[in-house]
Amino acid sequence: MITTAPVDMDLRIPRADLRETPWFQPRTISILNKPVEGDLVQAKLLPKLIKAFREQGHIVSEQPDGNVNLMIAFYDVPDTDASLIERIPERQLPLALTLMREYKLARRPDNLVLFLTIRERPSEMKHTDMIELSRTAMARAGSPKVVFLSGDRETGELWESTYTTMEGGHPSDKAEERDVVLMLRDRLIAMACARDVGADYIVIDNQVSKEQWETTRTPEALIAAGHRMDTLNLLPAPKNVSEYVSPDLANIYNRYLNMKGFSEGMLFAFDPETQTLMVTASGSWNVDKRALKREEVVPIGGMEEHKILVYAPEGIKPKGPSVEAVEMYTLLMSVPKTRVRKNADGVWVADPNGDVEVPMIRGGVHTHVGVTHIDEEWVEDMGLNRRDYPYGFGCGTDLMKQLAQDAAHRSKAIHDPDDPRLYVRWQMLYHGETVVELWKEGASDQPLQGLLDMYDPQRVGAIEYTYDHIDQP
Repeated sequence: MITTAPVDMDLRIPRADLRETPWFQPRTISILNKPVEGDLVQAKLLPKLIKAFREQGHIVSEQPDGNVNLMIAFYDVPDTDASLIERIPERQLPLALTLMREYKLARRPDNLVLFLTIRERPSEMKHTDMIELSRTAMARAGSPKVVFLSGDRETGELWESTYTTMEGGHPSDKAEERDVVLMLRDRLIAMACARDVGADYIVIDNQVSKEQWETTRTPEALIAAGHRMDTLNLLPAPKNVSEYVSPDLANIYNRYLNMKGFSEGMLFAFDPETQTLMVTASGSWNVDKRALKREEVVPIGGMEEHKILVYAPEGIKPKGPSVEAVEMYTLLMSVPKTRVRKNADGVWVADPNGDVEVPMIRGGVHTHVGVTHIDEEWVEDMGLNRRDYPYGFGCGTDLMKQLAQDAAHRSKAIHDPDDPRLYVRWQMLYHGETVVELWKEGASDQPLQGLLDMYDPQRVGAIEYTYDHIDQP
């Protein structure tokens, strides 16, 4: 979906009614369990939230039902003198693992969201602390999404709600500023309208010849970029599940859910030699993107329905690609084409008369940082299109694909050959940004090095950033 808004419309302002967005669909919702006994915050919120869902056209079952797009569950966090992170109890087994057996469900819901009541206000916490808190709650309870309800459980007064995601999102809605129930409803429905597609791929063996794989320099470019991103604090260390839960529970995650850990961010570059998009392997494969190995670079060569095709180099068993790979591949396939040639030094350079056709986007990075300033003489900043995408979607979803293509569609640098800018940036709501570099005159010899100069205060420094704050509108 590409925005068709009038050019003079302010895309930063969300539509008044979520149902007016082009991707909205009525959802099916069920309630897994009753609010925690004695917790009036949960008890008073639930009927209001159910009413709000139904008023928007959704079907709500107040009994456990796995055949739904969204399931809401309630969890108890004891209100003691201990710190919040110490108070979050750990289940013996993750809810995601036992859900069907415990509640006799025929299938897993598309999305499971856990509601917890706390006395603290996440809106007042540091970004980095909030990420660690939410991931701890997710891991200990076994739910990939958590809503913190800040309030007084004895009176039922709700001060604010905070919706959190594994990627690091944590937008808060305060009761003194807006209708918390309606905001929470819309955030949850936006999430439930997005479909996970990032984990779907097909491996085509021996699709890249041994000679092509040994000749191409693109894997080395991604490896070098990962090293440099580490020095610029653009890639944090990989996270292990054991950092959030007990050794016994970490072992269960590994053994039964095949989850050891994850890593943030990704790198990608189009390779003219093999006509593939080369991406970093997924962090779930125990990959440290700051110190990539050559076999941890994955060539993507096409699509089969909604699944990306991994073109395995001859004799190599590839790891799974980053969850954002489908987003970036479809992005590159959506932009105009240009031509390149290999110069005397073996470097691919832009040339309108070149003998090889490539997407206008040469490569890019996805980072989990906040941006405080952009020099638009160097980098085109697309700004948010909250009219069509008012809330954040998870990485690897179909709506995140649409968001990226919408940004590229609006870009002057991508579509206007006379625009000299080599870089385009857009925000991924709640958890970071994507910056791409283009095949144009003046590009660095090695992919991504010119782009990283934009972050490097010792070089160009056109993008000023921080890792301890990301806007949460």
